[in-house]
Amino acid sequence: MKFFITICLLSFLSLNAMAQTKEETEAWILKQTEANPSEIKHSIEDDVLISKVHMVNGVGGFGGDPIEKGIPISQITKIVYTHTNEYLSYTMTCDKPCAYLLDEPDEKRPKFLFEIYKKLDSSYVPRMNKALLHLVKLHGGKAKIVKAEVSKEAF
Repeated sequence: MKFFITICLLSFLSLNAMAQTKEETEAWILKQTEANPSEIKHSIEDDVLISKVHMVNGVGGFGGDPIEKGIPISQITKIVYTHTNEYLSYTMTCDKPCAYLLDEPDEKRPKFLFEIYKKLDSSYVPRMNKALLHLVKLHGGKAKIVKAEVSKEAF
């Protein structure tokens, strides 16, 4: 009986020792975005996932100040992902609009985009999916993740 209790206790301790902390999870996710072009940066500040996009001068007439958008991590309830050869894109939503431009925090928007631009091996997508779900959980929320339905163009 003592042997059984010891095995159970060791199993429990090893599972807890393997779980990533909030700080480790945040750092790992943000490190993955370092491969993005310099125009796209992500950060986490005060429990908010932030995307900062600099529009390149001359492209579509855009330029000037960056667009900064945030989403409270604990409020994320659904994460939809799209994976291509060039990128992995996540659309995050809440039960009600909760994403916002940092300079317009009172105007809530329905979606937040989180993107990673780099070639990915087959094990990467499930690991990032797991990390994002774990991040939401560590911030006190609960989200589900689904693959986007992508329809092919006729031509």
